[in-house]
Amino acid sequence: MTELWVEKYRPKRVSEVVGNKDSVKAFVEWMRSWELGKPSKKAVLLYGPAGVGKTSLVLAYAREHGYDVVEVNASDWRNEERMKMVVGESSLQATLDGTTKKIILVDEVDGIAGREDAGGLSALRKIIDETRTPIALVANNPWDPRLASIRDRCLMLQFRRLRKSEVVKRLKEIASMEGIKVTDAALKKLAERSEGDLRSAINDLQAIASGRKVVDVDAVEALGERNRVREIFQALRIIFNTKSLRAARAALEGLEIDLDMVYAWLIENVPEQIPDPGELAEAYEALARADLFLAKASREQKWKLTRYAIPLMTGGVALARKTKPQGFVKFTFPSKIRLMQRSRAERELRSSIASKIAGKLHLSSSKAITHMLPYISFIMSRGDEYAKAMAEYFEFTPSEVKYLAGKGEVEVAEVAVKKRGRGRRTRRR
Repeated sequence: MTELWVEKYRPKRVSEVVGNKDSVKAFVEWMRSWELGKPSKKAVLLYGPAGVGKTSLVLAYAREHGYDVVEVNASDWRNEERMKMVVGESSLQATLDGTTKKIILVDEVDGIAGREDAGGLSALRKIIDETRTPIALVANNPWDPRLASIRDRCLMLQFRRLRKSEVVKRLKEIASMEGIKVTDAALKKLAERSEGDLRSAINDLQAIASGRKVVDVDAVEALGERNRVREIFQALRIIFNTKSLRAARAALEGLEIDLDMVYAWLIENVPEQIPDPGELAEAYEALARADLFLAKASREQKWKLTRYAIPLMTGGVALARKTKPQGFVKFTFPSKIRLMQRSRAERELRSSIASKIAGKLHLSSSKAITHMLPYISFIMSRGDEYAKAMAEYFEFTPSEVKYLAGKGEVEVAEVAVKKRGRGRRTRRR
């Protein structure tokens, strides 16, 4: 698969950062104050929704002006010892005159929360006070009361959702560089869908541009509303094809699917997506470690532990793959989920049958299942006039008749439509 466009077209210069011009200008002025040895604040906190250029601005400035970036994720290092080791040492390896050009980038600083993180917050405050190099903190929501002392030490720069016109302009530039013609209506539709999230808009454009030279509004509308299957396909595509830890972690942002479900998709698709034995072993090791955190989080109801599982099941898998993908390999729907769906559909069908038997024979549903269902099922399997009469008496649907007759394929549409407004097929187990 080709390189992900969100990484390929990440800004390389500050002038390429889209939108939020006042905050971009303030960040540049803050960095220049460091270069003059007179920073007003030793740290800056860039905050706002995902996909609006916060991290991209820091990386672009560093690249343009020759800075090394020491990048860490605050939710990974939440205790004092780790914070001092990873961030603290780097913050002291420079002088205020900028002899060593370095920026420390601490992403997801709002991930530091809870009693167990008190040491990490304390260490971060001390590091900011003593740093000899610029520290850029990034957060979606920095307003947790526990972060008050961090905010006080930072220059606060807000990043807002991008305007539709800004998203359209950038998408048009990318389409031009890719040699793809996109109609104005399609660009407008993509911008509206993104709701100011440029990263989301670029991902959508790449998804529908594959194999097309012209992208019109019909192609965009074919995406439909965001749904769970499409979202997980997009996340998997990023995780299995990016070489960026940051992009892999961001793949799950806004994904309306629980982590256990994401894990099921990953564990099912890893063997096909990563065929090299050594790389596959490394990916499985990352997933095994993630599973330990997920299990502990569920068992002890300590959901903050998922912060450790997410980097392993996204970045761990992404970095395990070192061989360039050879063509497109489709994603497989997890067998575990299929089994759960079949089991649930069958339970619903049996419940409907039991309810009809119980109503006609004045029994409880449990007794209808345990005492009457075996006999009724035997009679229905005969397929004669007695079976037909029984079906009419209990008002069984065609799907229920097939199920009771044990004919393999069971149509559960009638039950599904009544219960969830949609139909599906299943097989009797």
